[in-house]
Amino acid sequence: MQKKTCYRNVPDAKAKHYFALFPAVLMLLMANYAIAQAPAPAPTASPSARTVPARRPTPPVRPNAVEPRAISEALPLVSEPANMDFGFLSPNTPGEGIVLLRNTSDKPLTINFVQPSCKCTTISDLVGKQIPPGGTVELQIKLDGAPAMGVRRSSVKVMVDGYGRALEVVVKGEVSLPVRIVPPYINAIEQKNMTGRIILESTNKKPFRILSSLGGPISIQGFDDAKDAPRSSYIVGYDLNELSTDLPSYIYFETDAPEAGVVDVRIRQEKAPKKPMIAVMDVRSNVGLIPSGTSKEATFTLTNPGTVLESVTTTSADATVALARTEPAKGGGVNVFVTVTPRDGFTGILLLPVTFKTATQSADFQVIANVRQGQKSQ
Repeated sequence: MQKKTCYRNVPDAKAKHYFALFPAVLMLLMANYAIAQAPAPAPTASPSARTVPARRPTPPVRPNAVEPRAISEALPLVSEPANMDFGFLSPNTPGEGIVLLRNTSDKPLTINFVQPSCKCTTISDLVGKQIPPGGTVELQIKLDGAPAMGVRRSSVKVMVDGYGRALEVVVKGEVSLPVRIVPPYINAIEQKNMTGRIILESTNKKPFRILSSLGGPISIQGFDDAKDAPRSSYIVGYDLNELSTDLPSYIYFETDAPEAGVVDVRIRQEKAPKKPMIAVMDVRSNVGLIPSGTSKEATFTLTNPGTVLESVTTTSADATVALARTEPAKGGGVNVFVTVTPRDGFTGILLLPVTFKTATQSADFQVIANVRQGQKSQ
């Protein structure tokens, strides 16, 4: 016999079930309330988010300040000439000149900034100088001399009130003996350019003769010394393949050009020369012509002003050396003057190794000279 279900007890069963769930529901409500009352965590910035800096207060405007014009606005200031080119400069000889700064506007201009790009250039102080409409002011420029051959470049920037851009005057000059070599080096890296031609020319266009060479085989092309008159320019061929030893660092030429002494062309190689233990601006000093029976000073500039030399010596029998004196160099460092005296009877190209010694270090340098008889000192 099938048992019949009694529906009178169903509501009581459901009620018991609901009362059993009440604690769980109460705990869930309490947890949600606690979460709602907790402080919200600080937002985490995404990797690509940008931090916006706090705005700085705008500084007060000076009563007499001149508001700069747009950088794109043309500057009504020109230099005449546009650049300062000193041309060829003898070693250790400065170049000096003047450019005119012209105001091309109908209002006066006041110079508020004049600055050279390096210590090798000195200028006149024009800050505060006013240029009248259509008027000019002189800017004096001096490019210091240097012992090393090559082109020297710098610039001078000039700014005036009311304009955001500067006038730039390029300053340059080439330090050279009266005879120079073009190009100034032979690139023999990876055995390239082992044969080729170079040009020896006088910077003053005066004729001269090539007396001798040292460092590698050369040939003067298209010229017969026994028949042809001296020239102001020569084409010289070279062949480094004929050398049985390592490549020299330079090929040297002796000429009879007044004040030329010895000129050289550098040979670039894979093996870079080692830096000397005593820091110096140039490891070589070319003193030019030394007449036989006389002496001449070679100059080296040590870059560390605290360097104190104890001695200067040479291993060569072709000349003697002596430390003459030292003095502070412009812009820092120390100028060292070495007296060079060729031995009696020596003439021609003098390549003299010299060794500088301090209490803790020593370094090797080189003096280059042309020793000739019956010549006046240069």
